[in-house]
Amino acid sequence: MDDLHQGPPVMPGARVAFATLATVQLLLNASVSVAFASGPAMQRELVLSRGELILVSAFYGLAFSGLLLLGGRLTDRIGRRRLFSLGTAVFAVASLAAAVAPTPWVLLAARFLQGCGAAFAAPAAMALLRGVFPEGRARSAALAVWGLLASLGAAIGIILSGALVTWLSWRWTFGLFAVAAVAVLALAPRVLPAGPAPVRVPVDLLGAVLATVGLSTFGYGLVMVGPQGWGSAQVLVPLEVGAAFLAAFLVSQQRVRAPLLPLSFLASRYRATALVCALLGPAIGASTAFLLALWFQQVRGYSALQNALAFVPYSATLIGVAFFAGRVVARHGVRAVAVAGLAVTASGLLLIGSAGLRTGSTPTVLLGLVVLSAGIGTLMSAAVPGVLAGVPEERSALAGAVVNTAILAGPTVSLALITSAADARTAWLLAAGDPGATTGGYAFGFEVAGAVFLPAIALALYGLRAVPARLRLRTAAAAEERVERAPAR
Repeated sequence: MDDLHQGPPVMPGARVAFATLATVQLLLNASVSVAFASGPAMQRELVLSRGELILVSAFYGLAFSGLLLLGGRLTDRIGRRRLFSLGTAVFAVASLAAAVAPTPWVLLAARFLQGCGAAFAAPAAMALLRGVFPEGRARSAALAVWGLLASLGAAIGIILSGALVTWLSWRWTFGLFAVAAVAVLALAPRVLPAGPAPVRVPVDLLGAVLATVGLSTFGYGLVMVGPQGWGSAQVLVPLEVGAAFLAAFLVSQQRVRAPLLPLSFLASRYRATALVCALLGPAIGASTAFLLALWFQQVRGYSALQNALAFVPYSATLIGVAFFAGRVVARHGVRAVAVAGLAVTASGLLLIGSAGLRTGSTPTVLLGLVVLSAGIGTLMSAAVPGVLAGVPEERSALAGAVVNTAILAGPTVSLALITSAADARTAWLLAAGDPGATTGGYAFGFEVAGAVFLPAIALALYGLRAVPARLRLRTAAAAEERVERAPAR
């Protein structure tokens, strides 16, 4: 993080501005994982069914991911700081509503509203970050650290909720989120630049509806894989409907003058590969947190607090990576750092599954968790700068929306695939009379995840071979901007 003041001069108060933006990014991602540790307490107090408890976690992510592309467009139309403040305010109000929710449906509505606020704040925060730091080493270092915040926020959510549910109540977690968001709102006008003047581009309302319904419905189908299974109508119907809406969205983006997602933005092999890397890091982090929370509590008999404390070294490792991430990416390049991150992540997964869970060694599992954290942190410190390489300033909000969509989509897909693999293996072992069937299923899930990362290494070696031509990207972006501005003239 010391690299943030190196390179070309940055705006006065850049470190305070970065801390303000980073606080919100941490809050938004911590909100994804709060139910991992506090879910049982919520279930007891509000008498939640298992399906309602799943939706408490899912509603936030569905709204967040579904509205991100619209949030990116509104950032340009309303203004960066203004939309950032609006999204943070909505998040604060929704967090307070969740803290005092008297019924399950009020809690679900508050979680959905939280996600709406997050979808507006996140792309605006990315655009503001690029405005705070000029192009050069300072920006590269800031983006490398920014890439770690998603995984760090999720880990903080587990630790914080686990501690608070033990000493106070799960409601205090949401209350603290609201207080932190209000503090950011008070600081924002003083420390954040307003950004360029809003551009009166038309908003693609049809595309917004198609993208939001498609992403939310498809994500809901994946969420329901755990309780219902892949063959259930509650899974297959949402997946099919969501896929149809997403296909219609892609078709619509080729026919409107000002698309929410210009498909040319995804045409670069380099950027597409970096997006896959940005998806994989949080994906495996979320699945690990979910599976190990079950193993620690079901097999090892950990309390919510003990489970939270098990993730303290994970968070500490991510913070440690942040101190040198920018320097390493600047010296070795996105490709080398991403490949190293993927390899270390795969090693951590296999260490947890094959060496830790299969032998019943808790210290080995915890060691594997630290190795995994180092790999995820290294991977994300390269992935976010890779996605943003060559992106012109006027496309900052779009880039923020796209990379955050990848970060949020990863855990939903990963949880569905890895947990279903673990559950299927557990069922097979139970049928065979294996007394360690539960642990064997979890170990198999981690081994499958580790195997997935091996071809990802080959993909990164191929897809991140060269930085895209900046001039070509800027020219294409300028042409798209002229098309979008035409109706407003």
